[in-house]
Amino acid sequence: VTMVHGSKDEVVPVIYSRKILKIFNNAKKKILVIKNGDHSLSNKVSLKKINKELDKILFYQN
Repeated sequence: VTMVHGSKDEVVPVIYSRKILKIFNNAKKKILVIKNGDHSLSNKVSLKKINKELDKILFYQN
């Protein structure tokens, strides 16, 4: 389980993603917090980081 969250999200604070991850007791889990990312994570820097993480998930999983 991978969650992506912006550090400056004013709609849904990062703490909620951390709480949701706790539900998945037996799963591999990771949270990617995008520095200075807002709720939409739509700026170029955020999108680049998200794409990099998706590449890791899709192409480098065992």
